[in-house]
Amino acid sequence: MTKTHAIGVDFHDAGVMRGFPPPPDRRVRLDEVYAEPRLTHWYMQHVREVSRTAGVSSRDAPVVRLAEDHVDLDSLQVSRADGAKWTVPDMLHGVCVDGMIVLRRGRVVFERYFHGMRADTPHLCQSVTKALASCVAANLVDAGAMSVDDEVAAIVPELAGSAYGDAAVRHLLDMSVGIQYEDELDRPHYDGARLCRLEGVQPSLADDEPGSAYDEARRTPKMGEHGGLFHYVSLNTFVLGWVMERATGTSVPELLRKHVWGRLGTEHDAYIALDGAGSAQLEGGFCASLRDMARFGQMLCDGGLFNGKQVVPAWWIDDVRANGDKAAFAAAAESWDDGRSYAGCSYRSCFWVTEAADLIAFSATGWLGQRVYVAQETGVVIALFSSRPQQLEDQLGAHAFQACEDLARLLA
Repeated sequence: MTKTHAIGVDFHDAGVMRGFPPPPDRRVRLDEVYAEPRLTHWYMQHVREVSRTAGVSSRDAPVVRLAEDHVDLDSLQVSRADGAKWTVPDMLHGVCVDGMIVLRRGRVVFERYFHGMRADTPHLCQSVTKALASCVAANLVDAGAMSVDDEVAAIVPELAGSAYGDAAVRHLLDMSVGIQYEDELDRPHYDGARLCRLEGVQPSLADDEPGSAYDEARRTPKMGEHGGLFHYVSLNTFVLGWVMERATGTSVPELLRKHVWGRLGTEHDAYIALDGAGSAQLEGGFCASLRDMARFGQMLCDGGLFNGKQVVPAWWIDDVRANGDKAAFAAAAESWDDGRSYAGCSYRSCFWVTEAADLIAFSATGWLGQRVYVAQETGVVIALFSSRPQQLEDQLGAHAFQACEDLARLLA
């Protein structure tokens, strides 16, 4: 086996937001947090210090302790996406991991933190948030509060005439809305970057930009038919949140607490970032500790059960694993961005489903290296938070995913 050198980026303490008060050259503005890697790294662990947020607390519920049975993984070698091998510590450094926890059959076997992160640090989950949205939707559908076949405009009339008007809830969940939208975050004139500006995390380019994601959703044009092609659009999940709020008369933070987070016996406070209109960023703004995200992953691994209670309907998780549209996924250009083959894989209800001959896994993933990886057959759950440089996102993401697959097999 070949040992390779780490390819990640070291973060040095640059004194960001240090001092009483911090001098101007050490202060961080919300609209510059993605301007350079050191600021992004700091922001991932300090969202609440520069963003408007709403709490998603479960402090009134008793904590469910995680059993521990630690295993020495430091000498293990796992594969990179290019076929080379590296040790687990080299992998963690190489893909810029801030923290990783591994569970096997519900017990913690590995836990490690870097770059100033601690067990109780809330870290930005980015699009892992979408998986939480999916679990809320599962409970609302199961209770009859809405259906996956409901037309969006029937619940949110303001969206009539937009791309979402005649879309169904299922299209929002599966990223199959026929919409003219490019979800690139690092290209200022693309729609995804505009959404970031509405949320305040990129500098505004024009005074006439919409003031909130609500406005952005209402003006999106339709392109093609719904349900025909996988097209990843983060705004879809924000719209899902709007639909769920209207269907229930309950805010997104309260929906998250009531239907998912408050039922997981969590140890630490969690919160979600808000945009300029005070709407929760359900597409990518949730912040929580790594151990609590591991609880979320274990619930998924156990078919929606946690601590003897059904948190998410088992049929929803079975549907995620079995009913994704593999052809629509394979035909989409974004499915191939990191150079790997996704034959036989799919995206269903905000989860990425990957299939190999010996392993079916589903993941919640987020920009710059956030992941909750679930392999039910092996009983392995991996939660990791990262703060990668944007230019290395695809490369390091492929390496991290390969490591998760190897660990799932090695720990089986």
